[in-house]
Amino acid sequence: MRSIVVGDIEIHALTDGRLQLPSSFFPGLLGKRSAPSTVPVVLGAFLIRTSGRTVLVDAGFGPRPTGEPHLPQHSKEQLHPVVSAAETEHTGSLPAALAEAGVARENIDTVVLTHLHADHIGWVAPNGEPYFPNAEVRYGAPDWAAFVEPAGRHDRGRVALEALRAQGKLRPMLDGETVAPGVTVRHAPGHTPGHHVLEVADQDRRAVLIGDVFQIPEQMADPTIGAASDVDPGQAELTRRRWLGEVAGTGTIVAAAHFPDEPFFRIAADRTVEPISAVAAP
Repeated sequence: MRSIVVGDIEIHALTDGRLQLPSSFFPGLLGKRSAPSTVPVVLGAFLIRTSGRTVLVDAGFGPRPTGEPHLPQHSKEQLHPVVSAAETEHTGSLPAALAEAGVARENIDTVVLTHLHADHIGWVAPNGEPYFPNAEVRYGAPDWAAFVEPAGRHDRGRVALEALRAQGKLRPMLDGETVAPGVTVRHAPGHTPGHHVLEVADQDRRAVLIGDVFQIPEQMADPTIGAASDVDPGQAELTRRRWLGEVAGTGTIVAAAHFPDEPFFRIAADRTVEPISAVAAP
């Protein structure tokens, strides 16, 4: 399922493409029963329509010159994903996904970045030109010092974010802030210092856009499984455990940007994944 409704709020799953990462990218995964040699990862994003507002959550890798690595350096970890030729052709697809959802880039009024890793910010301002001309871009303030300030002057992410800031289109968000009707952001550090989760609630119904708290389904059954891109692995595990405690067995819909098959699901009390079989939240 690619779309759900929570009360009167619509949430649509989008994608900028997909990758195959080596299992070693997820510390603790190797050695598990049936652990694959590579793991599929979707470059996901979400579109929220609420009370006349149109919100994009995360913005993929963006357009990339031919031959550029598919997964740039995250924090201190150099990543070497395994990407097939076929998969190379299926990255950079967020504009097509938006068009399929019936949304022009001019219609988006807010872009919320769960964090500032390269696979979440790529389309906000390629080459310093805002791709969503009418949108304000929101982000977690602690990520600026972690990723933007240390980046080279010509780093694509730094160029994009500094251009948005110079034009007054970039603003940090606060823990617990309502960024659109029914949409609240909550600080969820560990993967990055400024990582945020989005809670969507309306008419006693609730969904959680979990960002990179969980990047693969196996982390829900075993939250000790990390990711090479976690800036603070210990804090990231604590955050995984915290959110498992908040949503497991509650009926809350979870939306995971990187899961390869089903972006929307519930987590049962025993931490098994329950796919969403109905369009509306209960």
